Amino acid sequence: MIRSNPSVFEGPTLSILGRLLGGMLVGGGLVLGGGCDSVPAPDRDQRRPSVTSLQVSPDSLHESDLAPEEIEDSLAQVEVDVSARAADPDGTVERVVFVFEPSSNPRGTLSGTLPPANNATRYGGRLGLSLPLVDEVYTVRVFAVDDDSLSGNQVTGQFRFVPTDTSGAGGGGNAPRMQLHRRPDDS
Repeated sequence: MIRSNPSVFEGPTLSILGRLLGGMLVGGGLVLGGGCDSVPAPDRDQRRPSVTSLQVSPDSLHESDLAPEEIEDSLAQVEVDVSARAADPDGTVERVVFVFEPSSNPRGTLSGTLPPANNATRYGGRLGLSLPLVDEVYTVRVFAVDDDSLSGNQVTGQFRFVPTDTSGAGGGGNAPRMQLHRRPDDS
């Protein structure tokens, strides 16, 4: 039979080991905590940039409006003007970002930056797009980022492409999405 010697873990030995271990833990914590850099909290007074007055022109385009050379390999070559006003109340607008997103495939986006226009608060440009020949509604999102790397509000607009033949696979599948739904209490 194996017996432990209870006197080894009792009395003054336990209290010395406990103090020694506790001192090591506290000292180690101070050394580890003292080596960390603190990150300053963001300034709560910083104001975010704002975007207003989004314009998408044209807001829709029919395939019949295009010249034959603007149709290549089942793609329509179109140009859409996108512009918006952007301002930062406490700094400078670094960039104005646009996202052009098809409703049927939100991952199939086109994005980029809008250059400053002729005045200090207007940003815009002409986007050259290759769009499939299907009835599609595109969401245009625009937001600004300032010199503090803060982004502001987002404004949205729409662009719709309508092919000549909407009876085929492109237009028929989207038809229910384009219908107007009324509540029963509307007259």
